[in-house]
Amino acid sequence: MSNVLPLNAGISSTRSIPERIADMLRRDIVTAEILPDAPMKQSHIATRFGVSQAPVREALNQLISEHLVVHYPNRGVRVAPLVAAELEEAARLRIPLEGTLVKAAAAHFTAEDATVAETALDAIGKAANVGDLMAAHDAFHDAIYLPARSPITLDIVRGLRGRCSRYLGFMWKQSDYAPLSFAEHRQLLDLVLAGKGKEAAAFLKPHIEGSTKAILVSLARN
Repeated sequence: MSNVLPLNAGISSTRSIPERIADMLRRDIVTAEILPDAPMKQSHIATRFGVSQAPVREALNQLISEHLVVHYPNRGVRVAPLVAAELEEAARLRIPLEGTLVKAAAAHFTAEDATVAETALDAIGKAANVGDLMAAHDAFHDAIYLPARSPITLDIVRGLRGRCSRYLGFMWKQSDYAPLSFAEHRQLLDLVLAGKGKEAAAFLKPHIEGSTKAILVSLARN
């Protein structure tokens, strides 16, 4: 984690100061730059960003609502631990929901949708660090699910994927799983582009189960 960072580093200046602080801390947590159970002291964060503790407090409250950090009565605010049971539960829920989305999306996929998805996939392959990889990965899944036109299901899936994101970031930082992940996303997109929604939904099950297993192995080793 950097000692000092300007609040406009890679973050839209149209967002409020607490939002920008939350954005940067979220990225550090999701990419495992800040490790699980690390203390999140308001004074240290305020110094890092050159602000008072008030916007830091607001940013931390936002991260608490996202389950990325936890407030302990006698220990203060700390990064939430990585718990295998949480990851496994989220994966079980994601499989049918994401399968439903990709099946519907394949039936409505346009040339414009394909361009957006191909761009995101290309960004996955070119990602220079875990942060860029995570951003491209999220963009890719949004691209192949949005055409399903099921906003409620998509919101639920985004929440579940958000709960899984730091597990994925931790694993990618510790392993060489990213090249395999790229190949699998290429296969998934090819099925969607071919209009094979049923096959794409079936492909997602081992894809999610495989990444979950790889994450669990990484957690056990570290």
